[in-house]
Amino acid sequence: MRVPLVNLTPHEVTIFDSDDRVVVRCPAASKPVRVAVDRCEIGRIGGIPVFSEDYGRARLPAPALGVWYIVSSTVALAHPERTDLLVPTDLVRSSDGTIVGCKALGRRNG
Repeated sequence: MRVPLVNLTPHEVTIFDSDDRVVVRCPAASKPVRVAVDRCEIGRIGGIPVFSEDYGRARLPAPALGVWYIVSSTVALAHPERTDLLVPTDLVRSSDGTIVGCKALGRRNG
C-alpha cells in the first residue's frame, strides 16, 4: 500500500493493523526534525534541579498537497498551525515493554 507519509523522526515507524500485521514501515529520517529547547534552572526541590523550558520552532519542510509528516509530539505541539503533522499513537509494545510500532497516527490540537 502506497501511503503519502514522510517520517521526520530518528526512529523507524512501523504501523500495525488490528490483527497485528505490519501495514506500513516508514524508515527513520536521515536528518530528523527536532525542536530547540532553552532551559534555565529556576530552583531545587530536595536537591533536585527544576528547570523552566521554552521550546522553539523546528525546521519543517513546507506543506505539500496530500503529504503527511510523522513527527514527535514535541514537534507537533511546537507547530499547532500545521494540520499535516501526525504523531504515532495507540503504541504497540514488545513483551519487555519496548515500543515496536503503533496502530494509529494522531494529530495534535493546539
